[in-house]
Amino acid sequence: MTSKGSCSGWKAWHDNQPPGPATLHVTGECTFPTTGYSVELKPHSPQGINPSIYLMDRIVQEPSGKAGQKVTVVKVHYREVTNARYSEIHIITDDVHIPVKEVS
Repeated sequence: MTSKGSCSGWKAWHDNQPPGPATLHVTGECTFPTTGYSVELKPHSPQGINPSIYLMDRIVQEPSGKAGQKVTVVKVHYREVTNARYSEIHIITDDVHIPVKEVS
């Protein structure tokens, strides 16, 4: 495991349930060697040529100052209101491909 962490359990879904609005969700968990890390997902810019694949970057903030010497799991949850239909999320920084499920 590097200081950038090790992530797993990725899931993605597009929630179309009433009353709306339609929302894209991407979740996962990242494990780090110490306390104090935070993780977020951000849309990659520019997006790729296939509009059905949403490109994202995983951004890791390392601890500032002293960190506890304890392996820590950080939950990641990205949320975006969108009507766009994606078949896949591609987290470029980890080369992870996550199928998107439609929930209605």
